[in-house]
Amino acid sequence: MIVAPGGGRISLSYRLGGSLSSLITAVSLSFGVGVFFATHVLRLRDRERLRKACSRTKKHLVKGQRAALGVDLTSFIPIWAGKAPQKVVVLGAGAFGTAMAFAAAQGGNEVVIYMRDKQQCKVINEEHRNPRYLSEFSLHVEGGMEIRGICTLEELKEELQSPGVVIMHALPCQLTPPWFQEHKDIIPKDALICCTAKGLYLPTQQLMGHAILDALDRADQPLAFLSGPSFAAEIMKGNPTTLVVASDQLFQAVRIQKMMSNFKTIRVFTSNDPVGVQLGGALKNPLAVGAGMIEAMGFGTNTLAAMVTRASHELRQLCSAMGGDPRTVDGLSGAGDLMLTCFSSQSRNQRCGQRLMKGESVEDIQKDCTVEGIATVDVAVIYADMCGLELPIFRCVHALIHKKITPEEAVLDLMGRRSRTETKKFL
Repeated sequence: MIVAPGGGRISLSYRLGGSLSSLITAVSLSFGVGVFFATHVLRLRDRERLRKACSRTKKHLVKGQRAALGVDLTSFIPIWAGKAPQKVVVLGAGAFGTAMAFAAAQGGNEVVIYMRDKQQCKVINEEHRNPRYLSEFSLHVEGGMEIRGICTLEELKEELQSPGVVIMHALPCQLTPPWFQEHKDIIPKDALICCTAKGLYLPTQQLMGHAILDALDRADQPLAFLSGPSFAAEIMKGNPTTLVVASDQLFQAVRIQKMMSNFKTIRVFTSNDPVGVQLGGALKNPLAVGAGMIEAMGFGTNTLAAMVTRASHELRQLCSAMGGDPRTVDGLSGAGDLMLTCFSSQSRNQRCGQRLMKGESVEDIQKDCTVEGIATVDVAVIYADMCGLELPIFRCVHALIHKKITPEEAVLDLMGRRSRTETKKFL
């Protein structure tokens, strides 16, 4: 025992125990610091070796590259490695159907395109290109299965019997429900239908998903909706493209995500808000018609940016009123697709707006190509009335398309509205 000042006593074993504990703590701390610095030095060494190797081979150093010696092992692995290939039947061999088939084939899936044109089908099978749409692009996928074309209902019925088949729907919106109603007997009840058409069905004023279910007379058909900023030609060129797929059953959206993502040119996000994704993809079409009108009227970027910004606000209002999540409109299917179609002359809807302002009729324009914004704007105004929403931009585009007002009157109507705050909460 040791007598401490003041008469207290301290155990020698207590003092030794305290010293030993401090020693162990110090050693542990030193060891940890040593390991940290050693690891850091090794990383610096490997990074320098990688930089030199990349410099020798004239490659760019990619963030996150795993090979410490500059050998990118992922280049030797097929892009679909680790994914189970799926059977995909694409309905429609137009431009977007062709692009979707090509993207699905790049993901390592077995892809079949259905069309009615026998000569078109023959060229696709023999020359691996679509002679009617995007004919300058080859449909051959390096290292993957060749895309096959079919043109008879007997062939389609046989292909659809494959277990777990995915139906990639790429028909014009107004032709979709009648087609499914006519051929519902050959559509398997468990087949996942992935809808890529962006529009609303005018005869019944429905979202495309509701119209398809009514046409099939089924309430439990698996459905997913693929949308986002995506011109068909740019997909074929291999330009990096991001999409969003939505389904009430999120696992179905994940299934499409895995099927379409190729980790190089196509990246797909998932959503469980099919209403928001459908509305965003459909309602940007009439707004793109309005963007074309702005350009044809001789206005500049100020006007176009103002229209796109305020139109996005109207989109969020309508989405919220219709039961969707307004935040979905801020994503790829809303703001992303809206910017794509409004700012590019590749958009059929944008070109339609220009042609309307130059005096062409809706009927003549529709003879050349399908313009979904023409029919969609009628349904959008009906939805606005049902929900008690003003939506002045949608209403002006609708009135201009149907020649109820002049361009000058449209400008005065929008710019002469009463003053108010910019934002309004509706979440």
